[in-house]
Amino acid sequence: MKKIVLYLAVVIMMASCNQQPTYKISVDLANTEGKTVYLQKDGKVLDSAALVNWKAEFNTPVCTDNEMYGIMLDGWRRPFFFFTDNKEVYLEGDAQNPNNITVKGSESQDRLVAFMESYDALEAQYEADSTVSQADADEILKMHCFDFVWDHPTDPVAHYVMYRYKWAFGPCELRTMIDNIHHADSTLNTSNLRLTEEYVEKLERVQAGQPIIDFTQNDPDGNPVTLSRLADGKLLLVDFWASWCPDCRKENPNVVAAYQQFHDQGFDVLGVSFDTNKESWLAAIEKDGLTWTHVSDLQGWGNAAGALYSIAFIPQNALIKDGMIVARNLEGEELFKEIERHLVQ
Repeated sequence: MKKIVLYLAVVIMMASCNQQPTYKISVDLANTEGKTVYLQKDGKVLDSAALVNWKAEFNTPVCTDNEMYGIMLDGWRRPFFFFTDNKEVYLEGDAQNPNNITVKGSESQDRLVAFMESYDALEAQYEADSTVSQADADEILKMHCFDFVWDHPTDPVAHYVMYRYKWAFGPCELRTMIDNIHHADSTLNTSNLRLTEEYVEKLERVQAGQPIIDFTQNDPDGNPVTLSRLADGKLLLVDFWASWCPDCRKENPNVVAAYQQFHDQGFDVLGVSFDTNKESWLAAIEKDGLTWTHVSDLQGWGNAAGALYSIAFIPQNALIKDGMIVARNLEGEELFKEIERHLVQ
């Protein structure tokens, strides 16, 4: 009899554990008839739902944290991320313009939107001011992010801002923000905080003065190209770019000019593309006159070589010589000066 009672108690306890409270995430996206929307968290797909009359719903378990979720549709380059505060939220917008999706019901999301609006307003202000250089405007925007993270160290929204704009900061600056967060609350362990810490560790590994991280990817004809073999005996610029990236295409003539001027002296370029469409990739190579070696795994932002070199934005590059990284992210006249300096050494 005692065994039966114990068994029933265990069954009841297990049933109560499975009755975890949930809340609803409602999605209403125009131009999605017949499509499937995927719900993500921490880079993993949690659920999927067919969009009927542009609408779908997810019943999501209440969690002990306030981490970000994301929705993803086929054809998007990246998910749309949002906070829920573990409460019912309503997402509305147009699938053809995911950056303008609105989220109702989350105070954390409201704080994020307020910050983004302040950032966009500041950016527009300095774009319209011809007296402010691009470098100065970039520094002002960077400090706008830094100040927000510094002033709100325990807010998961600030952790997201830090991770989203990580590309604007060097390793030391990111370490400073991370240390301030841990000083405010040593128990904090949000996913965006962890991702930033992982990014910094990788970024420090690929700074100037560090040995190269070798990789192999295929060229357009399917032939494997290994970085260390191509770089042997040369000064090599590893150029991370994509056909769809306006800034990359704007910088390409400068790289072409450097290649034409220094190639006969031992300078070479390896283009690593963040494209997903092979035809677009090849068309850009031909149109821009990029006559050096090119590779890609056609995984977009998931490019494996890009991950090794902590590429969070493009264009980026690494100048390597004798198996070492000798400079990072060169452009304009600085590219020519560094090439010339390392060729004569």
